[in-house]
Amino acid sequence: MAEVFLGLKVSVLLHSGIKLDGVVSHIDPSSHQMTLNDVTLYILGQPPHFTPIYGVIGKDIKDLQVVSAPAASAAATTIADPAMTAQPTPAIVDNHVLEQIPPPQPEKQQQQQQQLQQQQQQQMNYIRKKNGGWAGEDVNIFREEEFDFQKNLDMFDKAKVFAEIREADETAPEDLLVTLNRLPQKNLLPTENVLDIERIPLCESEVLLYNNKPKPKKRQPSVKIVTAHNPNIACPVVTPLQMARVVHECDKPAIKMNQPSYFEELALENSGRGAALLILQRLQATSVVILIGQQEKRYAVGWVIARHLMNHGCRVTVCVEKSDATSQYENTARRCGVRVCDDVQDLLDDTYDLVVDSILDSDEMSEGACDMIEWVNGQSKPILSIDFPSGVDATTGVPYQSDCTIHPKWTLCLGAPKTGCKAQEITGELYLVDIGIPRLYWKRISVKENMAPWGADFLIALEYDKK
Repeated sequence: MAEVFLGLKVSVLLHSGIKLDGVVSHIDPSSHQMTLNDVTLYILGQPPHFTPIYGVIGKDIKDLQVVSAPAASAAATTIADPAMTAQPTPAIVDNHVLEQIPPPQPEKQQQQQQQLQQQQQQQMNYIRKKNGGWAGEDVNIFREEEFDFQKNLDMFDKAKVFAEIREADETAPEDLLVTLNRLPQKNLLPTENVLDIERIPLCESEVLLYNNKPKPKKRQPSVKIVTAHNPNIACPVVTPLQMARVVHECDKPAIKMNQPSYFEELALENSGRGAALLILQRLQATSVVILIGQQEKRYAVGWVIARHLMNHGCRVTVCVEKSDATSQYENTARRCGVRVCDDVQDLLDDTYDLVVDSILDSDEMSEGACDMIEWVNGQSKPILSIDFPSGVDATTGVPYQSDCTIHPKWTLCLGAPKTGCKAQEITGELYLVDIGIPRLYWKRISVKENMAPWGADFLIALEYDKK
């Protein structure tokens, strides 16, 4: 019965909504597949598409109608016998005629199914190429495809996008919500809260205590600092937290590649070398005492300074806070011939030109650190503080303890001056050393000012703007 449709022009409506007009060229009873020639495809929302051949499976057909019979042979010069040429024309077409064919064999059906899928894929590729893209395609063909999240995430560089957002952000650092809500950093006991909680007074005594409680001081804007050789060049100040962030940003490439962090060691080496350069060329000291605490960064920088000074013929004595642990920085300096002691009382008989303060960079005041600060304050020799005077908050410029603070003649800022640089009475004269932080990484943490005021110099002098 399937042979009745051969050569007929039919209109086929599929369950997917696609309409086909074409001439039946072949029907395979085993696979329920019908092949059409000279096919026109009508897809909703798109112009008609033409393809020379198209295959349809019986279960995909929703409706089938005969449009016209094949061209009559009347145009031929020879008139055939009507009895011989007559063919039965179906008056009524059974739309389910393909379903009435006996079921095919499984293996052959699977092979025919694969061929049909390949054929349909080629047809869709042809349509895509003809339409110039995917915008006009039928979305139903993508419903069964699994969405690849990772492939789509890899289509853009997240780090680059956020860097561009930060660069376009013109909000001043002091106006950021995270800056306004940040409390002074301190080490809390297990019984203390991270945030201050204001209790509601319950009695008269508590009311008196609450009213007498000193109100927190508003953070004052930082004093403008300029370069000494050109007062028109401003030198921006940063907080210790911003400095830690930019160093971490510089180490990110190594962290992503699971390699050891190298930039922090490079910054420590540049800091120590810059301090030695200042002592030898600007301050012209020949005998130096370096006081080193046990806080990690000041500890490392102090030993690097001692090593560089020894290499250039300077007489160096290091007084280090007692500890059972040693580092590669200390071991290297000791091998260079640096004299070392762990008690400031051993320094009483020494003659020296300069005292270098590399004791503290936080409010963790140990007994050994307090003894060193007390000894320094009793000396008449000039003092050079590394990065910021010990015992003073580098963020606010306020001493942690008024009786345990160093008042230096000079302060060497590492990388950038800190926001605690309020006046010369706190820091003394200022110098700045380049520790190797690229300008791009300052922008990545939303610091948009000129963070390279030294020009071609490695070490420059700064001063407080008197305007």
